[in-house]
Amino acid sequence: MNEESRNDIKSGFVAVVGRPNVGKSTLVNRLVGTKVSITSPRPQTTRSPIRGVRNGPGYQAVFVDTPGSQKPRDTLRSRMQQQVLDSLSESDVVLVLFDAQQARNGLGTGDRYVARLVAESGTPAIAVINKVDLLRDPSEALPIVEEVSNLAEYEDVFLLSAKEGLNVEPLMETVVGLLPPGPQYFPEGAVTDYPESLILAEYIREKALNALREEVPHAIAVEIDEVERKDNVTVVYAIIHVERASQRMIVLGKNGKTIKQIGTEARRDVERLLGTRIYLDLKVKVTPGWRNDPRFLERLGL
Repeated sequence: MNEESRNDIKSGFVAVVGRPNVGKSTLVNRLVGTKVSITSPRPQTTRSPIRGVRNGPGYQAVFVDTPGSQKPRDTLRSRMQQQVLDSLSESDVVLVLFDAQQARNGLGTGDRYVARLVAESGTPAIAVINKVDLLRDPSEALPIVEEVSNLAEYEDVFLLSAKEGLNVEPLMETVVGLLPPGPQYFPEGAVTDYPESLILAEYIREKALNALREEVPHAIAVEIDEVERKDNVTVVYAIIHVERASQRMIVLGKNGKTIKQIGTEARRDVERLLGTRIYLDLKVKVTPGWRNDPRFLERLGL
């Protein structure tokens, strides 16, 4: 791209932050227009920043879906929290998400913690009160807006539903208005820079999260061992890591029922991603203490 065309567009990075389970991944997918981040009702679904790209008339916005922000309790969460701080410092705009349904009774300490991190970053920020479709009465949003507005100086405050798409486009217009002039960071048509192997691993982890009991999800990691492309099928060899033998039995399920369900559901998403027929080879391995093993976390791209 030549220097003249570089100045013809607005572009920049938009960090999407908030405490766990406020809908960050759902909003990023909605803004980008396709699935780049996995979603699950389990908190801490996103473990590393995932960038989704949206191109429009005269702009390119790169949304950075960050892990849920909270005080770390192990090496994995320490790394996740550092990634949030890095994303704040490297972004041009920040979207700070709050959960309307949970904020009806007042904001929690987690919300205030995230708002303070954003305020300290000095990056222009927009407050986003998500999940307003779950409020019994629209008037319940008014005290939430007031409380959120008192936390920090925001460029704007939006009430929206990422799931339903309510007010997402007006939010997008405000984001574009805050982007600086800049280069086109990603080629036309690109929607993410996440490596294929990590996307495959995330799709499998999403299905595992949705299939398993409360005590197992945080102990799960997925690693792509090999992708073998043949004439009429792509074979994906993947390992689901857990920390204890009892968790391995839960992931496998009675007569292998649970692992089969995970594989079937993941295969559908992977086939859409790769545009080819998939054979998914899933194994479950006990890897004690992987959340506190820096070398293992690096292998996973965390």
